[in-house]
Amino acid sequence: MLSYQWNKRTQLLRLPLRNLFYNHESLIITKLFSSSNLKTSIADQEEKKLPFTVSYLINSCGFSLETAKSLSKKVNFENPKIPDSVLQLLRDHGLTNTQISKLIKTTPNLLLADKEKTLLPKLEFLQSVGISGAALADVVSSSRIMLRQSLKNQIIPTYNFLKNLLKDDEKVAHVLKRAGFLNDLHNIAAPNISLLQRLGVPHSSLLLLIWRDASVLCKKAEKFDEFVKMISEMGFDPSEKNFIIALRIVTGWSHDSWQRKLKAFNDWGLSKDEILVAFRRYPACMTLSVESISRKMDFPVSKMGWASPAVLKTPCVLRYSMEKRLIPRCSVIQALLLKGLIEKKPALSSSLIPADDIFLKRFVNRYQEQEPQLSDIFEGKMKLSDLGIGFGVSEL
Repeated sequence: MLSYQWNKRTQLLRLPLRNLFYNHESLIITKLFSSSNLKTSIADQEEKKLPFTVSYLINSCGFSLETAKSLSKKVNFENPKIPDSVLQLLRDHGLTNTQISKLIKTTPNLLLADKEKTLLPKLEFLQSVGISGAALADVVSSSRIMLRQSLKNQIIPTYNFLKNLLKDDEKVAHVLKRAGFLNDLHNIAAPNISLLQRLGVPHSSLLLLIWRDASVLCKKAEKFDEFVKMISEMGFDPSEKNFIIALRIVTGWSHDSWQRKLKAFNDWGLSKDEILVAFRRYPACMTLSVESISRKMDFPVSKMGWASPAVLKTPCVLRYSMEKRLIPRCSVIQALLLKGLIEKKPALSSSLIPADDIFLKRFVNRYQEQEPQLSDIFEGKMKLSDLGIGFGVSEL
């Protein structure tokens, strides 16, 4: 009797315990699904609370909530009919979702444009002059104002102006990709081009300027004259290509920027005349930041011992990558010097300017038997410190 009661009691104890685990597991599963449903429900509720424009920009254009809210301050609508027709028109003309998002982000009110009267005629005109397919999609998506400009007063005159100069629709399409910077090009550029032609700038240089950066020609005539006068006084010859290259560079400068760059070179004992000679020889050297000028001068002068004027006589080296060109080559030269394989440091122009295959033949392959590690040093697999040598002033 006692035994029966004990077994019965044990079974009764086991039952709730088993049920407890079962119920706990069920509770967890139920809770997980409830949590998921709750999150979905909250998300649905939050989306329902969003203004229609914000929801549309998220769901139809792929914008984040933050971006959609920002854009909704510039465009607002309660019906998807017009925006849907605009998006479909853009897709029908080859624009990808990414390109459409880029375009709408810069020009959100485009979503409310009249498809038939405003957008389609412009797209059809571009197609009629040979800009279609991927080129059309690139032109339209790259421009901030193309589809907002007047077809009659802006787009057609700009196309005719460029076609008259470039003669080729493919080249015109390339320039039109920058149409966001070319507002009223046909009117503003004409007097600036006339000025350059009077100075003797050849047609080939004008084409180069338009091809690379036609926005330079969109400066107001008075300001454009100042830039032209500036580079003329620096000694640039209008008949040479560097005149146009320098013009592109100085139009992006402020007076303070130019003075800071002059000082950065002055700090290395270089005169203004020496700097201007370098600028005329290789205008891109003055596109470097002040910090980059200091760094690029420090390495060949302080680490390698070349004189500052010698560096500036070959200004193109200042545009070379430190990691990919200057350090590997100078490391090889330093190894050759300190191992006694060459007696004196070669000229900067003969060691830094030649192509890789010429440098390898001249300074690596020739001494490979005496110093097998030269290839590893050149390829960056080994540092000078691994050979027990360095650059003298401080190790890189």
